[in-house]
Amino acid sequence: MKIAFTFSWLLRDGDIAQVRDIIAKLRQNAIDLGGDVGDLIVQTGDEAQAMFTATLPGASVGKFGLASAGHSSWSWSGAVVISDVRNISELNAAAAELGLEVAETYAGMVFTTKKNADGVVQSEQRWAFDWSNF
Repeated sequence: MKIAFTFSWLLRDGDIAQVRDIIAKLRQNAIDLGGDVGDLIVQTGDEAQAMFTATLPGASVGKFGLASAGHSSWSWSGAVVISDVRNISELNAAAAELGLEVAETYAGMVFTTKKNADGVVQSEQRWAFDWSNF
């Protein structure tokens, strides 16, 4: 069975060098997961971003990266169709370990993962919809 999987990444404070390093590490993680991974693309200036494309096992092709969201914050949203959530969730867990705030949505659930003030990665899950209104 294939389902839609959406994700978003947020880095609240960073510069292009930090973003490039994080995305390069995530690109390598995607390679290690057995993905068919494209080159790292970095743009500077007003529309600064660092990104790569990847087809992870069990998922359609997706774009992964961070783009300038104003001042020193960076964000990214993407979607893939998956038959196996394991690899894409492992990539997102690696993103959280690198300091990104991650949100994943699939199968009617929202999963958020980020480091707390002590540097420990924590995850929460909730229903994507308030079913009491239906």
